[in-house]
Amino acid sequence: MLTVNHLTKSYDGEKMSLTDVSFSVRPGEVTVIIGPSGAGKTTILRSINQLIRDDDGEILFDDTDMRQLNRRQLRQARCRIGMIFQNYNLIEPLTAIENVLHGCLGTKSNLAGIFSMYRNREKEEALQLLQKVGLGEFAYQQCRNLSGGQKQRVGIARALMQRPKIILCDEPIASLDPKSTVTVMDILRDLAVNDGISVLINLHQVDIARKYADHVIGINNGQVVFDNRAKLLSDVAIANIYQKNVNTEGSLVHEF
Repeated sequence: MLTVNHLTKSYDGEKMSLTDVSFSVRPGEVTVIIGPSGAGKTTILRSINQLIRDDDGEILFDDTDMRQLNRRQLRQARCRIGMIFQNYNLIEPLTAIENVLHGCLGTKSNLAGIFSMYRNREKEEALQLLQKVGLGEFAYQQCRNLSGGQKQRVGIARALMQRPKIILCDEPIASLDPKSTVTVMDILRDLAVNDGISVLINLHQVDIARKYADHVIGINNGQVVFDNRAKLLSDVAIANIYQKNVNTEGSLVHEF
């Protein structure tokens, strides 16, 4: 599905953001990347779909190196890679269903996109996806009137409109309350388990990673320091990822 090999990224040719990062994401699994702020988690996600350009390495998606694609090929590849953002990236004055329909813009001509020329089946699919994330009754409400958790679910529906093989989630619950956090994470987990979509998530919440992840990647200072099944994410491993001391009482989860 997705394999990253020896990925390296620097800024201004000096400061290293990523150093020799390698990992794989399996089909139908939730993989969570954890690590301190500034460790390089967002840089990894944005490198995968080439929103930013890295310096060296391989990013193999369906056995194709994303780094070697031309503009047309990259657009086609991105159609199969959903993206969910911390700040939702919705057009607030538009309705929920209009935002979801934007998920199919990558397959439409520029003219069709500019004039919102959607087929009836696309509109029906967008409504079904909103129902799938529990927002069918909010389909025609402006997104500016939705809560943060509802906005993030619109973002998930928009990503699903692409019919993706993988969804990249950049801090999707950072701005959400506990109830909305559970709702969003339950949906993402369900997409992996029941729909076979690979889900790669950046998180700060270690307890959430332990609960929902199949696999965890720990990043510190742009390097992979943990790459294993979630059940093996011990307090000692967490301490190594975050460069913290293990206390005598055990759990470090609350510190992060």
